[in-house]
Amino acid sequence: EHSPLTLTYHLPALFGFSSLHLVAPKRIEGIIVMGSASSVHDKLPWQIELSNFLKAHLEKKTPILGLCFGHQLIAHLHGAKVEYVFPDQKKHLGFRTVSLRRNSLWGEAQEGRLYVSHNEHVTSVPQGFEISVSSPEIPIDGLSHTSLPIWTFQPHPEATPKFLEQRENRPATEPSQFQFGNHLVDRFLHFCKNRK
Repeated sequence: EHSPLTLTYHLPALFGFSSLHLVAPKRIEGIIVMGSASSVHDKLPWQIELSNFLKAHLEKKTPILGLCFGHQLIAHLHGAKVEYVFPDQKKHLGFRTVSLRRNSLWGEAQEGRLYVSHNEHVTSVPQGFEISVSSPEIPIDGLSHTSLPIWTFQPHPEATPKFLEQRENRPATEPSQFQFGNHLVDRFLHFCKNRK
């Protein structure tokens, strides 16, 4: 589908922040922080720069959507614990059913299946946030800020058939299974557009 907003895509872990600095700050209508193979505990230079970038936009009340690593980073920045799911650091991989509580972003409480690919998860609720997404496997599967336009998901609602293929080395047999998650990302993009 087409985004209601002009999107730019940046890879600070690979290429630094030069491309992001080309975007005029006044033009940033929303930020989506996606996944990473890194841990928030690595404290890599790009993570420190990204954290500072996010903190500045948190103060401006810029809408932010954190996905997987983005979920963990935002929680970590607000004092939450991020730990391995399994002692052997095994990865959670595949689809899981999540419960979404009533929320200003997506409306009524609902359930759906989202794709997941992660080793760590958030194990405490950071100050100013509440649990908005949960599952039997991961109690804190998503967060929302109580007063700021910030939402996070441990799963990957942005996932596509190609995303699954790259992680599991197999084709997605049911492309429609990504619609529930993609709709959630669309809701965020429309929120950013309509906030003007």
